[in-house]
Formats: sequence, structure tokens, C-alpha cells
Amino acid sequence: MDAQAILTKIEQDANDAAKRIQSDAEEKAKVMKLEADAKVETLEKTMLAQAEQEGVQMEERMRRMADLDGRKQMLRQKREVIDEAFLMAKEKLYQTKPAEQRAFYLRQVAKCADGDETLIVGADGADWFDDGFTADADKALEKAGKPSKLHLQAKQRKDCTGVVLAKNGAEIRIAFDTLLDEARADMEQLAAQTLFTQ
Repeated sequence: MDAQAILTKIEQDANDAAKRIQSDAEEKAKVMKLEADAKVETLEKTMLAQAEQEGVQMEERMRRMADLDGRKQMLRQKREVIDEAFLMAKEKLYQTKPAEQRAFYLRQVAKCADGDETLIVGADGADWFDDGFTADADKALEKAGKPSKLHLQAKQRKDCTGVVLAKNGAEIRIAFDTLLDEARADMEQLAAQTLFTQ
């Protein structure tokens, strides 16, 4: 075999090898592209599913927040209605006839006083008070088995309603608004049930 034939054979083998290598490379490139496309598709599906799930979760959060805001608003409105109901009750109490107010304050003094306090009358709405009130209060205390030594302060207290019992620097205020405020804690639940039964 001559040298030219050997060179031709080597060239032919090199060309065949190059074609094989190119063909293999093209095949590998196709496989890699298919795998990459599959990964991209899977990633897109995963991201879409995740975005959809996050959207559902966000919608649920927004719904819960809207529901919570709605409940807060309803609670606020109920609170306003209850406040209005207690305000109306207070106004009605202050429309009570003077004779009934006097009887009420006598009962409360007999209940709350030890019997030796200074009795101070509030100047606001004091048309229920008369000169015989202290004597009647002492009689009510005596009937309740308590000392009957109330001392009436000559000057009525400004910006005050009802009666104040003062002793040793401490005071007990007996008035419709303070008694209603004290009773409100117990009555509020009942008022809510009465106003908002469903």
C-alpha cells in the first residue's frame, strides 16, 4: 500500500470519526434540549401550582381579614347600641319624680351608711332633698339596726348629684349614674342578649 492510499484512508477515517462525533453531539444536544424543555415545563407547572396555592391562601387570608373586620364593626355597632341603651336608662332615672328619688336615696343611705357619716347632698338636681331627709335617714338607719348619728353638711356640693357619705377622709357616692355604672358590669351581658338575640 502506498503512502497516498494510507493518507487517504486516514483522512477518510478522520472524516468518518468527525461525522460520528458531530452526529453524537447533535443527538446529545437534542436529548439535552428535550430534558431542559421538560425541566422548564415541570418548573413552570410547579411555579404555576405554587402561585395558584399562594393565591388561594392569600384569598383565604383576605376573606378571614374581611370577616374579622366585619365582626369588629358589628361589635362596635353593638357596643354603641348598648351605650345608647344605658344612656337612655340614666336619663330615665333622672326623670324620676322627686318623691321617688327621695325614697330611693333613703333606702341607699340605710343600706350603705355605718350611721355616723357626714351626709353631703349634691347640688345638681337636688329638688328631691328637704329639711326632713336627715331625720328620716336616721330613722331608716335605726330601723336597720345601725347608729343614727348622721351629720348633714350645710353646704351642698357643686357639680354633684345624689348623696355623698363622708367618713375619715373616705367617701361613698350614691347617685344614679354611679350606681348604674356599677350595675352595668352585671347587666351588660343581659342587655346584649336582650338586644341581640338571633
